[in-house]
Amino acid sequence: GATAGIGRRTAERLADAGATVVGCARDELRLQEVRTRRPDLDLRHCDVADPDQRADLVAGVLADHGRIDVLVNNAGIGWEGLVEEMAEDDLERLYATNVLAPLDLTRRVLPGMLARRDGDVVMMSSGAAFLSVPPLTVYCSTKYAIDGFVEGLRREVWTRGVRVHSVNPGFVRTEWLARSAGYQPSEADGPHRLSRGAPPEWVAAAVHRSLTRPWSRTASVPRWIGLGRLLAVQPLRTAVDVAVGLNAARLARLGRGMAAARIPAARAQGWQR
Repeated sequence: GATAGIGRRTAERLADAGATVVGCARDELRLQEVRTRRPDLDLRHCDVADPDQRADLVAGVLADHGRIDVLVNNAGIGWEGLVEEMAEDDLERLYATNVLAPLDLTRRVLPGMLARRDGDVVMMSSGAAFLSVPPLTVYCSTKYAIDGFVEGLRREVWTRGVRVHSVNPGFVRTEWLARSAGYQPSEADGPHRLSRGAPPEWVAAAVHRSLTRPWSRTASVPRWIGLGRLLAVQPLRTAVDVAVGLNAARLARLGRGMAAARIPAARAQGWQR
């Protein structure tokens, strides 16, 4: 996900720090735009939800560069709405992109890292992994899965030289909300397309810091987002269950409104999920 938001800022920051960066994205037009601005990035077309394209991506990078020292699993999509409103395709697409893709890419690069007894895997998780609420129930569940994978993988590989990091941002100033409603913004849509939240540069900095540490790390952005873990502890958990349960429909309407606000008015009439 190197052509917009967190992924683009991370790719640029790591390249500026001297790394050889290979990035990928689905949108060929966006890829060309970023290539023009940053010719130092090796950008490749890949839909990470497609297993054949994932295999080709890893094989191509190894063929061209010899090894993969760092894997940043940033590509991801959202979906806002109540569970009964989801189509089967929505569910499959969300899990294919947010869960199956990063797990499979990690599986593919691990043998080389373990053989060298050195490497870093960074998983872009979310503050949503600390608190599951409508209208993001299914999206939150994908991030719960990522955090569970990070926890187990760390225990598998920590004595063999590979570090496994997770970065858990809250709301970030990206196109995530517009895309979660099914709209595909372009840079021509201007700043209106961006959610309110922390600058994506903060998240890119957290990724960079993780890669300079000699140990595995979990970072929340901003740091106070990490306090969300306390909501899993009783009696706070019961209080959250009651408060969210009583307001589930209101939260769903709020989520739709926030997403709609990211869709430019000039195009809103022709837009449909």
